[in-house]
Amino acid sequence: MMKKVILAAALAAAAFGTVPASAATYVEAGGWTPREILFGKQYNGNVTAIRVDLGGFDRHTYPMQAIHPTGNSLRLAQSVVAEDPSLVAALQVRGIAQHNVLWVQTALNGGKIVYYR
Repeated sequence: MMKKVILAAALAAAAFGTVPASAATYVEAGGWTPREILFGKQYNGNVTAIRVDLGGFDRHTYPMQAIHPTGNSLRLAQSVVAEDPSLVAALQVRGIAQHNVLWVQTALNGGKIVYYR
């Protein structure tokens, strides 16, 4: 119920250009802003994060390193993340911890595909 009230307040703020006190408090606490509610959350570009779900219908499309990670492949993937500050920032925006990264691939356009659990 409270989220519906906050959502309504955020939509009203976006429409009239003002932010009510309750919505401002919610935004300061780390919630979504009216812009994010209306247009979606903006993530750092060129990074695709895929959650590995072995029970999902698309489980056959994951690379073997993501399905059955070894100690070496985990260290390699997590070191790739640690060495790239923009990748670290992109994962932080998405709320993905570095120790949950299973595998990192480089796409043809130069972007990164991160598999995580």
